[in-house]
Amino acid sequence: MSRMSWHRRLKETRSYFKDSLKAIELESHNIVGDGTTAVMFPMLTGKFEWELPECRKKHKGATTLDKFPFFWHDARKNGYLTSWCNAAPHSAPFNWRMLGFNEAPTDFYTRPYYMAVKKELKSRTRYCIRARTESRVWLDYFKDMFRMYPQQRKFLFQFITDLSHDDNNLMTMMDADIKNVVQFLHEGGYLNNTLLILMGDHGARYANFRSTYSGKMEERLPYFGFLFPPWFEKKYPQAIKNLRTNTQRLTTPFDLYETFKDFFHFDGAGIGDVKNRGISLFKEIPLSRSCKDADIAPHWCACLDWKDVSPDDMEAKKALQAALDTINGYTAPYREDCALLSVANITTMSRLEAKTDFLKFKDTDEEGGIYKINMSQNNKNEVILYQLTFHTSPGGGNFEVTITYRVTTKTFELSEKEISRINKYGNDPACIFEKNKQIRAYCYCKSNLNPTVSANVTSH
Repeated sequence: MSRMSWHRRLKETRSYFKDSLKAIELESHNIVGDGTTAVMFPMLTGKFEWELPECRKKHKGATTLDKFPFFWHDARKNGYLTSWCNAAPHSAPFNWRMLGFNEAPTDFYTRPYYMAVKKELKSRTRYCIRARTESRVWLDYFKDMFRMYPQQRKFLFQFITDLSHDDNNLMTMMDADIKNVVQFLHEGGYLNNTLLILMGDHGARYANFRSTYSGKMEERLPYFGFLFPPWFEKKYPQAIKNLRTNTQRLTTPFDLYETFKDFFHFDGAGIGDVKNRGISLFKEIPLSRSCKDADIAPHWCACLDWKDVSPDDMEAKKALQAALDTINGYTAPYREDCALLSVANITTMSRLEAKTDFLKFKDTDEEGGIYKINMSQNNKNEVILYQLTFHTSPGGGNFEVTITYRVTTKTFELSEKEISRINKYGNDPACIFEKNKQIRAYCYCKSNLNPTVSANVTSH
């Protein structure tokens, strides 16, 4: 959930968490990639997915995630009980398109339970497990770990999506339950030695709202809130002062990883170094930190100044064609199954323009950032970014892409990390689910085209 969606839909929880218990909320927390795993890996391993061993299904040399450097392994070595509790086994972040774990990665691991429940109760009422809501079962499990192990150090990571993934509005049904869990922890004295973090992984990626400017921003700016024991600020005043300052600074999941590490090896508060991709939130993050410093690709950066361009702009039209060619290129090896897409209509076309003060900088490059600038008399950007939103046919796919145009070579570059599918694809790519889930966002199965005629042909 985005920060603003949290404000709108979890009012009881936020009022109690922030206003009554004085939690600290990040106001400029920016995602670094698409979807849940693009948050989980940086936050729990300090790395992007592509910096870790290949783990995707049906990819050469792919391995399970058992030996990945998750923070919970460090926590266990330091005497903590650990938990990875995800309530959606079939769409679980580390299992949906990845090979998952051969062994339970943490002391408490709920995947076997939820797999059994989904199988046993196929005809169950949606969102319920017998007489209790699924969210209540999930929250009660979390509470039980505190009841059973009140004095044991714990690193518990709980994740639920059923009431928020497709429609954030449903989260209002969970508001009172989340508030009650926070109240249970507070009144039971468990928060006297616990850091409680409430968070969203990202804002809504689909639905009609996502196609608006506000929806685009909200996807990139999730909710993050911290509740420390009262004594913590007295013992570490500078660390909490820095954290409060950082609520107004650019932060990312990489910073959470560095913050977690500080609980085992705290090296003081002070000022963070923008040369480091991740900065502990106990250090003051410099106001000058940019998306480039934080390793946020322009496609995901909420701080950039995009300017609308006309659909008749020749370079923008070429960028659109290059984007379409790239998307069709992903499905080309499966052309017997996936239809060739065309542009049905264009929603927005914008260009990232350099501000005057940018042109004063020296030795800026485009790697992980925006521009390469020389200091000649007639400065020109050697790299221009276009952001395009458009629908495709057949299937009505809605895409948002950020494509790089290299002025000197007059070429376009686009990677999969800079393409967002911003509406649901449902069963449109069902024909390739078992062949290659990685291209599901780009494939519209030919079998969906005039299925009645197809059925008649088959019968002959």
